[in-house]
Amino acid sequence: MIAVRVTALRSGVRSSHCCGGFSLLELITMIAIIGVIVGVGATLTSSNADTARVTKLQSDVATLNEMISFYVADGGSLAGLTNPQTVLDKMKRSRPQSEWQQHVGIVSGKLLDVRLQARMTSQQDSSNNPRAFWDRTKQRFVMNKASGSAVSEFYLEPTLASADYGTEIRTKSVVTYNSSSSGWVWGTSVSNPAANYLNPQAFSAPTPDTAFNPKETAPASSSPPMDSGGGSGGGSGGGSGSPSQPTLAILPIPVISPVGGTFAFTNFPTSVTISTGGAPTGVSTTMYSVNGGDWQVYTGTSIPVFPAMVLQAYNETTRPAEYTASFTNTQTYYRLTSGFSGTGVASWGNALGGSNLVTNIQNTGTTSTFKSGNTKLDLGNGQYLDAGVENSMSFTPATFDTITPNTWFNFGAMQVLNGTTFYNSEATGVTLTVNLNLTQPALSVTTHIDLGLVSTTNASDRLASADIVQLINPTTDFTVNIDGVQYRLQLQWVSLDPSASVVQGNNLLVYEGSNAAVQLQARFTSNY
Repeated sequence: MIAVRVTALRSGVRSSHCCGGFSLLELITMIAIIGVIVGVGATLTSSNADTARVTKLQSDVATLNEMISFYVADGGSLAGLTNPQTVLDKMKRSRPQSEWQQHVGIVSGKLLDVRLQARMTSQQDSSNNPRAFWDRTKQRFVMNKASGSAVSEFYLEPTLASADYGTEIRTKSVVTYNSSSSGWVWGTSVSNPAANYLNPQAFSAPTPDTAFNPKETAPASSSPPMDSGGGSGGGSGGGSGSPSQPTLAILPIPVISPVGGTFAFTNFPTSVTISTGGAPTGVSTTMYSVNGGDWQVYTGTSIPVFPAMVLQAYNETTRPAEYTASFTNTQTYYRLTSGFSGTGVASWGNALGGSNLVTNIQNTGTTSTFKSGNTKLDLGNGQYLDAGVENSMSFTPATFDTITPNTWFNFGAMQVLNGTTFYNSEATGVTLTVNLNLTQPALSVTTHIDLGLVSTTNASDRLASADIVQLINPTTDFTVNIDGVQYRLQLQWVSLDPSASVVQGNNLLVYEGSNAAVQLQARFTSNY
């Protein structure tokens, strides 16, 4: 259509002027057409890219939710987790090798690629596309367009290809190993004893007594019986069969004392010992390995323990005609740090708001202050009513000393003033950046605290009129690894003046006109 029109224009010009080339009108028309084509193409390209990203994210969420179902059925637990990356990292852990030979399903129990990472964002993109949120109640990833910190993309980080997320002891899976003297190899799990599929029956079976029986006694030998030629008396009746081989006894698993786990700094064991676990005298040798190294003969002396050490032990048979080697006992020893000490320097930035946003930031001295909003109301004829007080938040970091892991402490003092502003000029969000200078352990780390700010319409109900300061990321981006244990920084509000403010979960509600004294509490949580 476009080519025909341009040809027609050119043809008309030639017949009129009897000369070659393009007229000014033709050039303007062609430039306009090209501009429209380029504009439409760019729009389609951008739209297709957004659609592809959202489609991939939806597919990843569906796959991850399936993996979560497998993980929970396998005895894993995601209870209490709030951070998407923490959820992914927990499903990267393996079962101890001592459980592998008595475990149905994925042998190691590790369900996710160790490289998988969640890219977190605090705001929606320009197209308001849905993002992935972790629903801690349903223990599922959900897609929606809500505000707050969420996953915009799941991706593979090549540098984590050799990362080891350790092991974890889980509860029994839905199907469990049958260690009794009779029955099939896989039997009923105590966690779900009434599941119908554990005792299937034929539909409308004329002889239900011949249905599958999961409690049937297992054969004495793993070798299949030979055809007896139609008789029912073992190998008699005309057929010849090979005699069954005797089943070898499995040596008991050695006992490691004390067992592994996560220990407080002062309670971390200095050494461990290994016993045979009741193996008969003279039929086995106890072997052990440290951190995947060579297997060594255990001589009875204590083995020194160091943080993040993985100790494995098994009983090797010295009479292979009578006994087989035991399963492997694996224990890992984690030591929590003795405590965190240090202080921080805070600064405000990345303020968000409407087109009439007004801010005033003071990042000097020990206390940093953030103010927002226009306090002047235009009365007309050059006259203004000045309310005089804008919304304000000030933060003063606290010094902390030898804070043990998983213990709440004072992270800093905050004053929050609910002022009076006009014309949609107040901030809707801001980031508080804290540069932590730690002396124990000696390192410097920067963490970002994203706050959402909601200004409510004044009404007779005092609580309904309260402005809200939302703690968007109560689990911050602070991470540090010490002795094989990863620590994260979690935050929570504490109101110091109930007459001025109240705390509801991660929301701080400040009453209209109040200057609320608030404490921002923190704790260093460990992943073990």
